Amino acid sequence: MTQSISGFMLPSISSGDRLQRILNSALNRPGEKESVDHGQPLYWPAEYFGLNQVTLFQQASAEEKSTILAIANQDLLTEIYWVEQAGVGYMAKMVLLAESKEERILYSLFAADEAQHLCQIEQFFQQKPEFNQDSFLSFMGQLLESNDKALLLTMVQVVLEGWGLSHYRSLASHCQNDRLTATLQSFLAAEARHHATGVHQLQTWSYDQLSLENIYQALREFLQMVQVGPQRLVKAIEQGKGYLSPGDRRQIFTQLQTEVQSQNKLNLLRSLMVHGVPPEILSRLEEQQCFIPYPAELC
Repeated sequence: MTQSISGFMLPSISSGDRLQRILNSALNRPGEKESVDHGQPLYWPAEYFGLNQVTLFQQASAEEKSTILAIANQDLLTEIYWVEQAGVGYMAKMVLLAESKEERILYSLFAADEAQHLCQIEQFFQQKPEFNQDSFLSFMGQLLESNDKALLLTMVQVVLEGWGLSHYRSLASHCQNDRLTATLQSFLAAEARHHATGVHQLQTWSYDQLSLENIYQALREFLQMVQVGPQRLVKAIEQGKGYLSPGDRRQIFTQLQTEVQSQNKLNLLRSLMVHGVPPEILSRLEEQQCFIPYPAELC
């Protein structure tokens, strides 16, 4: 799968490379990257993930709990890294798709926002994370290859950046590390600008039938990822505990209150779509029950 826009497969240069030194100077940071923490820091507690409600987690050994929590933490931080990486590519693409001088300048500034965010979050890794092509990142990578500007504005700026505002606020408010909390909070103003710009641009958009169908299909696929609950967290539990039976999985999803949590997320997404998605698409999504979470036994 081609992912040239997302940048997921771009290699990194060595720390001693001249370009790296110029980048460090432009970012006003030391030549040698300072490690934020030693070992595997736990930025978010078990309660943030709802693991305190899960019997299998509570009955796990101290080592198993530590493994599960470390994986869950790393998954969250790594997702932020790759989303910001994709954001740099997206904004660069929007510079090229700009239809006025002002729009080109605006998206150039937005690209700089995303580049700053990426470099800031990179400081919380001992080494660059390996790309793990999960369903969400795979979806995002494919999405960014489209040249359908209405689709890109809708999915990235209206839906994903709107969602990101709520997600980053939540991550920041529950984070146990002051520096990471401040970093995430510093993202919010720029994310809000990016989101508001997408909403504004789509207010007067003339959609063609192909764009409407593309938007519907993309939203349906994205919403299903939310409907099926916290799959990655259950996988983290399995990595720490070993094989989980279908009964174990059902119990975990039930104890995580999957339906309630997913419904809250789906409600938020629907509220974002009201302001940036054509009503006929919303109606189709509702008819297909895309805003209703899966019960625990189907997750």
